[in-house]
Amino acid sequence: MPASISQNIRLVSGLILFAFAAAHFLNHAVGLFSLEAMDEVQEWRLVVTRSWPGMIVLAAALLAHAVLAFTKTIQRGAWRLPAWELVQLLTGFAIPLLLLPHVIETHVAHALLGVQDGYLYALALIWPRAAWIQTALLLLVWLHGCIGLHHWLKFRSWYRLAQPLLIVLAIAVPLAALMGFMVSGRAVAALLADPAMAERMRQVTHWPGELDEKWLGLLQTSARIAVAALLVAGATIIVFRHIALLAAPKVAIAVAGGTTVQAAVGPTLLEMIRSNDIPHRSECGGRARCGLCRIRVEEGAQALPPPGHAERVMLAGLKAPENVRLACQIRPEGPLTITPLVVGGGTLAQPAEHADLQGERRTVCLVAIRVRAFPAIAADRLASDLVFLINEIFGAIGGAVEASAGRIDRFLGDGVLAVFGEQQGADQGCRAALQAIRAIDIAMDRVNDRIAAEIGRPVELAMGAHVAETVVGQLRLGGTSQLAVLGLGAEWPARLAELAATRGWQLAMSARMAAAAGLDDLDGTMRERLADAEQGSDLDIFGVQRARDIALAAGAGPGTPA
Repeated sequence: MPASISQNIRLVSGLILFAFAAAHFLNHAVGLFSLEAMDEVQEWRLVVTRSWPGMIVLAAALLAHAVLAFTKTIQRGAWRLPAWELVQLLTGFAIPLLLLPHVIETHVAHALLGVQDGYLYALALIWPRAAWIQTALLLLVWLHGCIGLHHWLKFRSWYRLAQPLLIVLAIAVPLAALMGFMVSGRAVAALLADPAMAERMRQVTHWPGELDEKWLGLLQTSARIAVAALLVAGATIIVFRHIALLAAPKVAIAVAGGTTVQAAVGPTLLEMIRSNDIPHRSECGGRARCGLCRIRVEEGAQALPPPGHAERVMLAGLKAPENVRLACQIRPEGPLTITPLVVGGGTLAQPAEHADLQGERRTVCLVAIRVRAFPAIAADRLASDLVFLINEIFGAIGGAVEASAGRIDRFLGDGVLAVFGEQQGADQGCRAALQAIRAIDIAMDRVNDRIAAEIGRPVELAMGAHVAETVVGQLRLGGTSQLAVLGLGAEWPARLAELAATRGWQLAMSARMAAAAGLDDLDGTMRERLADAEQGSDLDIFGVQRARDIALAAGAGPGTPA
């Protein structure tokens, strides 16, 4: 089966199972209200899950997900995995050991013995004897599913905006389920403390007889042994497969400007790279979703098979040239010379949404922040003292920028260039930039309380802000990689900061930025015009004495939708 098809089947089956688990856990949460409410919700849920179509879909999803996950695991060519992959792998294989006995004593007992396996029966069976097992099972299932969902959705543009809400749900659902389980479990235990009520419960639920309980126990033990045997068999296959790889034909993988390694034929190029400790980025687990493992094939491309569907879609989205491939999707059988296009561990790693070396045009808000009279501050000062002072100043600037969803793009000697709105859009970026500028002005009061006496004067900043279309891309210099903005528009903030310093303003911002930020009140600002070579016209400038006095539009701030 092609890797892309099996991957899609595993994804769809995982989503079906996660939806079933989420509905089941929300049903648990209803126990916070009453046991009757739990049973009523369960009846509606079982209309779907206990129908023939529902059971077929669930059984097929469970079987497909388990078989494909097991197959992928034993076929791995390298075991140097990120922490999230290891956690998902371990939880995935721990779940059957806890789940199958529970399925046997509920669903199988219902199907074979006519047991009414509602919440009354299940809670009487579990609470408190096996409550810890069910708690562990719930947490493992939820953690496994959330990790998979996160690493599937993280490469979608809307996910970053929705992530805070999804995190709340990811915490609230299992917490509510466990609370409902505990409350209802205690309620059932209190009911069954009365022997007459316990006997009545056994009659109503058709509680299994002594012989039936022994058969169910035997089935549970058999299920545990079968799962354990399957895991041992899988581990054995993995060991023998790796022994076979030691004797397999080798292929030379040369990293341009780096090392050459000999790797066994069979694993993917990404697995070869990981096995030999070559720094390389990948955040999707080899599923052709992130595009971070892409490499440029310098030599040996003719020996590679053409890209599959998933790889073609990803490379087309990145507008990659023909000699660029995904390391997670190719299995070299001949010598290759490659150049990694996204630098991995040990270098300046960037978020996945910024990893495209080919670049992207974006309209962003740029803010240059300079320290006024820097030569006078630096003169006759010990190097360690100067570094301490600058770190204090830059610490206040960086904190305000990050708190407003901005990013420090580069250092400018006596200042920095900050970028806002790379993901949220230019209008939102301008509002966030003004929030940051105001916060910087206020933060410098605290900085000056600490260092002004030592310098002999308060430190003053000059800032320039402009909104422009730039190219955002990953730039490489030697072994480092840095996200940066390029273009003529990127030079304007520094010119505006210089103008602010000359005029005695704290901030000089373009009229374009003021309009994009939706400034309602520009009273008290000075206006000038500068030649704008980019547009072939003049650029209107507003000069502001104190940034904290800027009156932002109602609702402006980093959280305001663009």
